[in-house]
Amino acid sequence: VELAREVAFRVVRPGSATVAATLSVVEELLSDESAYEFVMTFLEQVQNLVSHGLPAFLPAEEVVRSLGPRSTTCWTTLADFWAAVERWCVDNDLPLKSSAEILGVENTRLRALLWTGNRSLPSGDKLGLAEAVRYEKGTGAGLPGFSHVAAALRQLPPNH
Repeated sequence: VELAREVAFRVVRPGSATVAATLSVVEELLSDESAYEFVMTFLEQVQNLVSHGLPAFLPAEEVVRSLGPRSTTCWTTLADFWAAVERWCVDNDLPLKSSAEILGVENTRLRALLWTGNRSLPSGDKLGLAEAVRYEKGTGAGLPGFSHVAAALRQLPPNH
């Protein structure tokens, strides 16, 4: 997860010469089923970064143009999942917090963690791992082969 975060945070900066090359590697990795979880983690973090609409990152449309066919399918699957999470939160009157609280963070390491782990919505609210876990537990629906509940459990400190 840490490696995916670092790569995502660096590769989607404007002027990055590695966007196409990195996404080409991602496309190649998708030919190996064992790389699926890593690729989905990486693409989700890229989506999260570009969702913030910050000038520090490429627009989503520019990233999408560099995706291969398998990566595009994964990208769309992730986008559809998060749209379902948002709808579920709204339908269940779950209050969402403003993305402004994470976008103003100045600590570089914390900013990388928060910006790759949360996505900004057009409304100005944010969705993150907590909402994904609640959605998966509440609906039993998740991404095939990729569980946010499992991702959350992996992030818990030992002995929890």
